[in-house]
Amino acid sequence: MLRVLFWNINRKPLAEPLRHLCDIHDIDILVLAESGISDSLLLTALNRDSERLFTKPINYSTRLSFFIRLPEDLFTSVSDPDYCAIRAIDPPLGQQVLLVAIHYPSKLYASDQEQSLLMHRIVEEIREAERRYGHMRTVVVGDLNMNPFEDGVCGSEGLHAVMCKGIAKREARTVHGKKRFFFYNPMWNFLGDETRGPPGTYYYSRGVTTPFWNTFDQVLYRPALLEAYREHDVSIITEIGSRSLLHKGRIADTFSDHLPLIFTVRT
Repeated sequence: MLRVLFWNINRKPLAEPLRHLCDIHDIDILVLAESGISDSLLLTALNRDSERLFTKPINYSTRLSFFIRLPEDLFTSVSDPDYCAIRAIDPPLGQQVLLVAIHYPSKLYASDQEQSLLMHRIVEEIREAERRYGHMRTVVVGDLNMNPFEDGVCGSEGLHAVMCKGIAKREARTVHGKKRFFFYNPMWNFLGDETRGPPGTYYYSRGVTTPFWNTFDQVLYRPALLEAYREHDVSIITEIGSRSLLHKGRIADTFSDHLPLIFTVRT
């Protein structure tokens, strides 16, 4: 079992909050987007008063950073294409997992159509890694800069991430003569008020038409991981100790403009 924390920290100096989160939730792998914290400063903070020490593995991604509480030979760099980083993880117990971290282009710089079309490139990178390693025990996490209902996430030519485990367990469907594999997207369970978390992970109130809360930060599981999946294996974090990450119905400026995600991978 692996515990993973993902957070787009918006270049904020959040070394101490990250340390508290990793300690409170016993995190094995920390994945950051938009990190402006020096590696040495962050490692010093993460390892203060900790028996399980973080290290920073070799990383060629310019958009994502990794810190691990695993032996480095169990965490292998697979590829670092545009906007994502793929790693093979061999946990001390259980089967190998492919971790795909994504920090996708913002809607400020890419149209909805561009976002949807470019996602197929990442899907091809994922499929290539799965063929290379001979399995589909794959989990995707990141700031997708799209909601779960947008084409690049749920469409068959995108990540093909569906809201229902039963459908995802079919593994694939044929669309216009091509086999397209599913992901399960538990983030549908966090949309809106009547959920066990906040209404989303990112708040934006401009524009004539806006949902205000967006669920840009997401975790997706391949069907091969669903037999071991448990309810509440994914959480949107809204507090660190006694400090809330929310203020007056939106995300507090003190922290990032995104909320962090913590999830479990069971193999």
